[in-house]
Amino acid sequence: MADTVVSSAKTKINIIPQCNRGIPWFDDGNVILMSHDLAFKVYKGMLSQHSAILKEMIETGATEVIEGCPAILLDDDSTADLSNFLTVIHGCERRSFQLTSKQDFLNLVGVLRIATKYKADQLRPRALLPLQQIYPTRLSQWDESFETNSMIWELDPVTVTNVARELSALSILPAAMAFLANSTLAQEAFGVSVFQTQPLRFVPGLLNAEDIKAFTLMKEYNHESIAKTLRFIREQGKERHVPCQRANACAAKFTGMFVALSVVAATSEAPAGYPSFTITVQEILQREDVCGSCRDRVEVGLDRRRRAWWRGLPEALGFSGWDDARLR
Repeated sequence: MADTVVSSAKTKINIIPQCNRGIPWFDDGNVILMSHDLAFKVYKGMLSQHSAILKEMIETGATEVIEGCPAILLDDDSTADLSNFLTVIHGCERRSFQLTSKQDFLNLVGVLRIATKYKADQLRPRALLPLQQIYPTRLSQWDESFETNSMIWELDPVTVTNVARELSALSILPAAMAFLANSTLAQEAFGVSVFQTQPLRFVPGLLNAEDIKAFTLMKEYNHESIAKTLRFIREQGKERHVPCQRANACAAKFTGMFVALSVVAATSEAPAGYPSFTITVQEILQREDVCGSCRDRVEVGLDRRRRAWWRGLPEALGFSGWDDARLR
């Protein structure tokens, strides 16, 4: 990569051609990192401050001297990932941790990938925070993210799930898998064609082997949760509740609601996701002419089951619960 020039003192000096200089490049930098066909001239102090591994590599692993600086070869790292990481730790990009576009997501993943590999332990939690806000561990945050953040649907949920596993960012995995199971057909996640009428939205085979099992378990968990909700609504059509002044009318409404929701669950061609199903339940409930007492009782019961679904989410994937140390 480096060209050799001869100075007036007849000494040979290696330099990096302009076309091979990556971003960031500081003319007064004192260390050069090289990845494939790009080089980054940065500051030892900033690297050492963020990563003990990079500090040791600078001190002991320099392969040559270029432009008077020790040069470290990092060909195992993506040039894009390295550029994003170096840009952030040198304070060149203040918007690095915002997720306003898919490119922001890819940049953030690059930062996380390098921060994880080189144990930049102060940077990694900061970089992970935007993903934790979208894929949270608290139900109240999930509700806000699921209902209001349209950006989520622009991200490939298979990629997000794989990123969580690759970077050991397991805190986002339960919510990410819940989004995946809610919005993705099995044939899309597995890359197979079963009575396919439209092209797959995702590249076949993207979901890693470990999460194929997790995805299957989450689909089953969703199915069980939907079935429990349907049974609860069916019971409202059979039972008589003292506060209700229109027992027969309300019971008939709930029986009809059970039938309608059962048809939706059985015939929908969309992914069978519990979060989306609960929204459908609420929409139908709001249209039904039931007394206020019955409506309040059923809404409390539905919310109780939704909270139970959230509590059990990690366990469906093999964790001990939201307090599992691996999810912190």
